[in-house]
Amino acid sequence: MANKRRTILKGGAALAAASVLPVSTFARNPRRDGLSLDLPTHLLHESMIDHFEARGYKLVDHQPVVTGDESFNGGLRYDDTEIDTQRGQMAVQPCSRIEDIEKKGDPSVLPLFHIFYVRSPLDMTPEASLSMVLDYLLNVVGLSRDKFAFVTTTAFDGLLPVLEEQGFNPIEQVIFRDKAEALSAGDGCGYFRYPGRPDAQPFPTVGFYYRVDDEAPPATSYHLPSGWIEIGEASIDNSVSLGFGLGTERVGYAQSGNIPNWSERLFLLFEQVDRSAPVNPPSGRELFFRS
Repeated sequence: MANKRRTILKGGAALAAASVLPVSTFARNPRRDGLSLDLPTHLLHESMIDHFEARGYKLVDHQPVVTGDESFNGGLRYDDTEIDTQRGQMAVQPCSRIEDIEKKGDPSVLPLFHIFYVRSPLDMTPEASLSMVLDYLLNVVGLSRDKFAFVTTTAFDGLLPVLEEQGFNPIEQVIFRDKAEALSAGDGCGYFRYPGRPDAQPFPTVGFYYRVDDEAPPATSYHLPSGWIEIGEASIDNSVSLGFGLGTERVGYAQSGNIPNWSERLFLLFEQVDRSAPVNPPSGRELFFRS
């Protein structure tokens, strides 16, 4: 299975990609992340780690995808759950939303996915942090400036010059939400609040969106039309923890148009989970069997 390859057709072009990694890749080693369940995502994680290690960030280990707390998200690690990183650190975190498991047949939904978290150091400004992640997406991943949209509130006004410096057009590419609406939602597009923690302090953010369908209508309001996907969020001040998170499979989709195959990823997910608890596998495992 490790050598199996598949060809994905999208928009008339054939994209060949190795579908899975050798089991030996999944050794406990945070530098070789051992989390990605397909080769393209693994290579993207390696690109992220290399890029930010060269800028002084330290990679720390991820939290288990199965939490054991079945009172929240069925015992699975929710992508918006705070993980244990400090300023100047990064982590590659596997996550799942329980409501997405029933949609695993939809190629636009990933029941298991990864968030690449970066916490900017204490001496870094919001301007420098935002510029850093945009530089990575544009100049390393190779995404196109004209396919971006940014969703935020007027709290972002002071950072508009950063977008201009990176070659964006804030007038056409920034969507401003009502502050009260964004605070209430806490969904990362303007403000973020950790779910399951009603006493948590919300903090201002900007959501990064990318047009993956060239026929999609322009993004003029929130929510964005079909053909646009959210690829990440960044905090925009030092009130809680300056930094950003990127959905790596979504960044990979924006880059190549390729969505990993779920059935093959499921096999390696079970290998990963069962290896960590071979005698008594965690109860969250069977959730992925849902039809």
